Amino acid sequence: MTEPTEPQVLESTRPSQVGRVASDAFAPAPGEAVPVAEFPRQPLVRLAQVLAVLIAASLGPFVHPVLDEYRYWERFDWTPIGRAVGLAQPLPPEVVTATDAPKANEGDELDDDAVTRMAGLHSRPAALAADASAGQAVAGLAGDATSDNPLNIDDAALADQKVWLQGDLEHGAPLFQALVDLAGGRRRHVRIAHYGDSHIANDGITHVTRLLLQKRFGDGGHGFVLPQGRTEWYSHKGIDLQPSDGWTMVNFLNGNAKDGAYGYGGVGLDGDAGDSVTWSATGKATWSVATVYLRSKGKAQLVGKIDNKAGQKYEIAAGSPTELAHSFAATDGKHALTVRLAAGKVRLFGVALERESGVVYDSLGEVGARGVRWKNADSSHMQAMMALRKPDAIIVNYGGNERLDKLAEGTYVQRMNDVVSLLKANRTNVACLVFGPSDHGVREKGVVVSDPAIVKLIRWQRRVAQESKCLFFDTRGLMGGEGSMDRWVKQGLGWSDYSHFTA
Repeated sequence: MTEPTEPQVLESTRPSQVGRVASDAFAPAPGEAVPVAEFPRQPLVRLAQVLAVLIAASLGPFVHPVLDEYRYWERFDWTPIGRAVGLAQPLPPEVVTATDAPKANEGDELDDDAVTRMAGLHSRPAALAADASAGQAVAGLAGDATSDNPLNIDDAALADQKVWLQGDLEHGAPLFQALVDLAGGRRRHVRIAHYGDSHIANDGITHVTRLLLQKRFGDGGHGFVLPQGRTEWYSHKGIDLQPSDGWTMVNFLNGNAKDGAYGYGGVGLDGDAGDSVTWSATGKATWSVATVYLRSKGKAQLVGKIDNKAGQKYEIAAGSPTELAHSFAATDGKHALTVRLAAGKVRLFGVALERESGVVYDSLGEVGARGVRWKNADSSHMQAMMALRKPDAIIVNYGGNERLDKLAEGTYVQRMNDVVSLLKANRTNVACLVFGPSDHGVREKGVVVSDPAIVKLIRWQRRVAQESKCLFFDTRGLMGGEGSMDRWVKQGLGWSDYSHFTA
């Protein structure tokens, strides 16, 4: 009996042998030089050239002043990439050293006696009262000598202040006349729009000014409040702001609205059905009428709920004007207003919370703002918004951030003249004030001195005021001039960044 044998495999069919034979076909002959494969360099060179061109083009707006308006982000604004992926914005470097500052809504109540004293409403000396007459009132304004007349202003108290307010007083005449009419009962409101950067964004300067004017001429309410700040550092004294998730923001700094519609305050929220914003009064100030400002995008419906009571509906019909304002009424008191988009699409610009009569002082600031960026706004849109809001005076208060930019004098002055014209919106009966920036300090050889850039910018702003027919207020001069921010910091009135006030 024969034993089984393993099947034989032909040598030529073994896989290893097949692979070796195949590779041998491409192997160099004995003694032949082995060629070295070259990496294709041309595509990499082309790619590097393209990247170099793109980088150079992207840096252009930051190098040449003529291209400034095409900057795709600001020096103290985080990159668009971070915003695109939804990461939280860090605190801008310009205010990093001031992070110990209280939140804007903390400690916002001032003592009534202090406000009365600051407003200059203390009793006048008997001798002065006896000598005063209606014809002796400031600027010839009608009024008697009693301390309860808001038009009575002590000339002696103003003597040291006139130097800080420069220019032709006729540029402020519309505001002066409006206050006269308000005091005389011939009108119900006087509205002032104060535009600015971080000094205004926390409603510090504007809050005190609001209180003083309202103490003298009557409390017209909180004024205009944005639906959301561009950064978390925007706030309005006595108002808690709560926008829902889902809104998409446009703002004049970034210029990210193709239609150039940024509203009265420079910020808008694009929303869909279900999106909402709540404004809640937290301080002593009250309101009775809430006027919402928006841009329609066709047929839509808004619902306004006051203190969670039954909602008031606002229907926007197809074919309605693009820029709209609608009021929700309430009794005078501390209320919470929630505006919800029930149907359609709108761009929400904010709400004005007002009372029956008095001064309304609108604080319209954003951290990192530059006045020249208002050139991103559409002029026709701004004319429509100003026609709805009707401010009696506009205050233009920028400069602290522009000092960091490389702008030529002629370029800056022309652009700011255009911005003032944009905010005036072809209205001839509006007063105008260019509010100069505060002193900003820089350290040189161990000593804090005024930043030469801010000194230069103030000189340019005087030109803007003169050419745009505005008054000019010299904030730095009022502070004490050269190196004054250092002295303010040492007295606890300024932060160690030598740029911002503590209140």
